[in-house]
This record gives sequence, structure tokens and C-alpha cells, in this order.
Amino acid sequence: MTLGRNKNERLFLILLGCAFAVGLAIAIALCMLWKYDTSVINAQTLPFAIAICPPFLLISVLQATSDNILAVVMTIGTIIFSNGFLYAGLSSLAYFIATVALARWHRS
Repeated sequence: MTLGRNKNERLFLILLGCAFAVGLAIAIALCMLWKYDTSVINAQTLPFAIAICPPFLLISVLQATSDNILAVVMTIGTIIFSNGFLYAGLSSLAYFIATVALARWHRS
């Protein structure tokens, strides 16, 4: 079985890969910003951070248990990968809606 047998499948796989990478990059940037300068993510900027990275809500869990390194690694890893999968899922939904809308538009 080869991945991306036709043009539409290749386009979909490229879209999923790019969306996953963008989600990872955003989550990594936010986690690094929080880890190295905790004063930047405060009560005013936290809603914006959660809007672009919803799994970033787990940072509140880390603030209570930041002394355990395993908890920090597991929580940050969860935030990063869940944001990547969230972005990939949303892009696949957008791709589905676009293909259905374009198919209906071409029929009429």
C-alpha cells in the first residue's frame, strides 16, 4: 500500500502533516515561554494562550506540582502532542467541509 495514491490523497496528507507540525510548534513555543519566563503567561495573556493552544490549560496543574520532573515532562509532552493532534483534526474537518462544498458547487 502506498500513501497518497492520487492527487487528493497527497494533498490531504500534506495538509495533515503541516497542521500537525504547526500545532506542535505553537505548543512548544508556549511551553518554552512558560518554562523560561513564567511572568509572561499571566492572568491577562492566559486566555490568548488557551485560545491558540487549548491543551495549555494543563499548565495550571503544573503550577501546583512543578517540583516533580516526571510530572513536568509528562504534562508538557501531553500538551505538545495533544495540540498537534487537535490542529490535525481541525484541518481534516476543514478539508472535509471544503471537499463537500466544492462537490456540491461543481454539481450545480
